[in-house]
Amino acid sequence: MSRRGIILMLLAMVLAGSGQCTAIEIAASQDVYVSLGTGNETVYRQSDTLLCATTVPDANNTTLNSYPGVPVIQFNLSGINITGDDVAILVLKAASVRQMDRSSIVALVAIGSDWDEQSDLTTFLVNILPARNLITKNDLTIISTNSDGDSIYAFDVSQKLIQAKGKGDKVSFLLEAIGNNTTEIDFLSRESGQGPYLIILPYPGQPLSEQADHAVQADHAAQADHAAQDDRVDPILASEAAAKPSV
Repeated sequence: MSRRGIILMLLAMVLAGSGQCTAIEIAASQDVYVSLGTGNETVYRQSDTLLCATTVPDANNTTLNSYPGVPVIQFNLSGINITGDDVAILVLKAASVRQMDRSSIVALVAIGSDWDEQSDLTTFLVNILPARNLITKNDLTIISTNSDGDSIYAFDVSQKLIQAKGKGDKVSFLLEAIGNNTTEIDFLSRESGQGPYLIILPYPGQPLSEQADHAVQADHAAQADHAAQDDRVDPILASEAAAKPSV
């Protein structure tokens, strides 16, 4: 996992465990993977894994790279209010990573959301290709990346969610393996019950809401009153103690 991904995951765990904020977990509502550039383009549905793969030909072969697995993931954001003070992380668990070297990365880009798992290939291509062309142009301003081949992949998608909420209640992402060697990663799908997920939580240091602030003040007052009671001495016990001769 990239250093940024590690920091984001640690941030989520610390804040969620502090009790001062609540992390929102959103499971994917739709996910498939699509083969691109293989000559046999297909949409793969209802699978426990999402194949993210690139096939790189041998040095003497002039054939272009193909992408037998390009995961496409959608989340429903209905009722979710995200602001510039929030952190949003897309996390996925890899069931297996094969033939991945240090030069390989997984790129993520937001795509159109006018699709569901039953859509045909043409519908997917209409939603995928405009954004995917930005990956081939190495437009890093809209691409998040993750590398190192760890089992947990984390992507900062905060701005992508804010932009998506400005257009509707859905957000969709495409994942693509990029590298100089053939790479295959099996991410666990929503059918597996282990992802993908969005985690949304306030950035640390943000002011508490008025309701939360009152609750904290009441808790502090209760703790102070309890401490004061512990410090009181029963007058009868005190007089008995004073009457006893010292040893």
